[in-house]
Amino acid sequence: MRTEPIHIDGLAGPIVVTAPTFRAPSITVGERSATRTRGNKYLLPAADGQLVDAKLSNGLLDPYPSIEIAGVKHRTGPRMPVLLQIMSALPLVVFIPLLHGGLIGGLVAGIALLTNLKIARGSHSTPVKAVIMLCVLGAATVVLAMIAALLN
Repeated sequence: MRTEPIHIDGLAGPIVVTAPTFRAPSITVGERSATRTRGNKYLLPAADGQLVDAKLSNGLLDPYPSIEIAGVKHRTGPRMPVLLQIMSALPLVVFIPLLHGGLIGGLVAGIALLTNLKIARGSHSTPVKAVIMLCVLGAATVVLAMIAALLN
């Protein structure tokens, strides 16, 4: 996932965050790559040639990370509507208690959650995203039922 460029005063250009699902995110400022120092901390090139400390953070149900520079948080994408936050978390709410926190239920719920967050980043309207997320929940339910049938 690549965010749209955002402009922050004092930096050498617009910031773009590329956040793959299973690897560490990368940040570019203008045409230059930011240096990752450790964890979620980066050094960004400033307009005056210096480097600026930045911290990348992501909430559990927020598909777009925020970048904090000099104590000010900047969003890299739009806020997810509350409806979509609820829809994204629905697999966790439904499957894990249903299966008493079992590994298989947790795995299926986690995959459904990641799928829903990817859908939330998409370009569809909120109602279409909600319907697709319900389809993901239905597909996950079918997968769990099939696994349960195979194990019995």
